[in-house]
Amino acid sequence: MSGMYEVNYIAAASLGADPVTTDTIATAFGLLHVLQVYTSCMMAVSVWDWLCCLKSMWVQTAFCSAVNHRSSAEWDVIWTARWSPVKVLYLWTRYYGLVAFALNLWLFNANFTADQCKPLHYIIAATCMWVTLGSEAILAMRTYAFLGRKMWTAAMMITMLIGETAFLLYVSIAGVHQTVLPIVTKGPCTASDAPGKHVVSGFWLAPVAFDLICTFLTLWKAATLQTRSSQLVKLFVSEGLFYFILVAAVNVLNAIFMFQSNVNIQNINSFLALILSQVLCCRLVLNLRTQGRGGTVHTSEAGTRPTVPAFAHPGRTHAETVNTVNIPLDRFNGKQQPWDDASYEHEHEHGGVKVHVAVERDVESAR
Repeated sequence: MSGMYEVNYIAAASLGADPVTTDTIATAFGLLHVLQVYTSCMMAVSVWDWLCCLKSMWVQTAFCSAVNHRSSAEWDVIWTARWSPVKVLYLWTRYYGLVAFALNLWLFNANFTADQCKPLHYIIAATCMWVTLGSEAILAMRTYAFLGRKMWTAAMMITMLIGETAFLLYVSIAGVHQTVLPIVTKGPCTASDAPGKHVVSGFWLAPVAFDLICTFLTLWKAATLQTRSSQLVKLFVSEGLFYFILVAAVNVLNAIFMFQSNVNIQNINSFLALILSQVLCCRLVLNLRTQGRGGTVHTSEAGTRPTVPAFAHPGRTHAETVNTVNIPLDRFNGKQQPWDDASYEHEHEHGGVKVHVAVERDVESAR
């Protein structure tokens, strides 16, 4: 890499331009090379994370196990699970994202003429926006479930998603501008803001606003829970906050880079933001489903009667262990409602018969 500038300068000098133009062309060639290597590395991260999550735990490498110590394999909690909205969104975000990233990697590394790139440069934002929307839809489902599946939450999340989709479509169609390489006849196909405009920066700021609202609602709900000490609630809040801080920081950085005068570095961090969002969102689903296998927590608000744990039932004269069995009647009438990330409901909403089996012990007689 240390000799790349010299190589690019020799190539630029062969065009016979003046020294200032030659230096500008050499710098542009260097930045394009950085973009190609950077995006290729980010694509490798996305594929690596997919392979680590896909494999069964007992065949994972030591490095994958170190990173994935809290997650079950994708096969265990996604592919073998019943179909649900979260499963569809996960598969879309993960696998459509890999296809979209591979397509963009081809555009960034192949050679195109300006005329060939003219219709193709719209594909960059038009394909990547659906990966972003898939991640946002997962966050919306998490927020809707964590807030108790309230109608106002659903209406709010749907409205926000529709608004963000409309804006990202506008940016993808009317906002992006083909980046024309100087002098050379062929090169990678890239896109950025039109000269003097900063519309594409909104492509990165819109998800920040969406994530901020979801994070605020999650923190507000967590503050009202009596079960806030639950491991599931802690995981839900801590990982959601971690996701927001990391993805928001990169998206804001991307928006700042869009104000650079050099068009060759305006979109240099785009793949970092897209792949980071995809990887972390998929990890959120896997981690939450893994933790959910250990039990369900009910998001009852402060001031309401919380769910009494099976091992603690006050008001009895004998020490008791109470086992609660919930028999979902809808399993027998064809309506299956498996547990998933949206299963934060009160017990009386399960549509089943609850059987309490009490095993009493006479503490005094035992002594």
